Amino acid sequence: MTGTASPTIRTFRPGDLTQVRDLFASGLMEFAGDVSDQVQRYVDHSLRDDMADIPGHYLSGLRSNFWVADSAGEVVGIVGIQPRERPDEAELRRMSVSPTVRRQGLGQRLLETTEEFCRGNGYRRICLSSVNILQPALAMYQKYGYRLVKEEPYGEPPHQVIVVHHMIKELG
Repeated sequence: MTGTASPTIRTFRPGDLTQVRDLFASGLMEFAGDVSDQVQRYVDHSLRDDMADIPGHYLSGLRSNFWVADSAGEVVGIVGIQPRERPDEAELRRMSVSPTVRRQGLGQRLLETTEEFCRGNGYRRICLSSVNILQPALAMYQKYGYRLVKEEPYGEPPHQVIVVHHMIKELG
């Protein structure tokens, strides 16, 4: 990141797609370790699914959005919100912060952006799922009021080393 200016959080633009996809993929692969094959399969699937058409998945409805943290034209953070089955629940998705700006409060700013959006759109709770390999993310979510509601293995036996953590935050 160049300079000391704080990144600007704004809604995704089509020109951001390559950087967003790269940050999403590298953010997961950085923590993959011994389960890199499983994580790579998940990344590849996601890049063919919602991460291939962010406007269609996140910007086509009034109650969903996708933000980027922009630092001098470089995407250094991302997060999306989508509605869930229940009209009062939103799902936080694809949160990632570049290692160049970690531990500077950007994750908190992205969470605050999603919470403000959710409150303004009638959501009463935000749900998310993350995985045990992303310990820094899990710790941040807990610090900002998300509570664990369920854990489940990810993948096919005997390769169920990854545990999915389902978390919820009630909005006040």
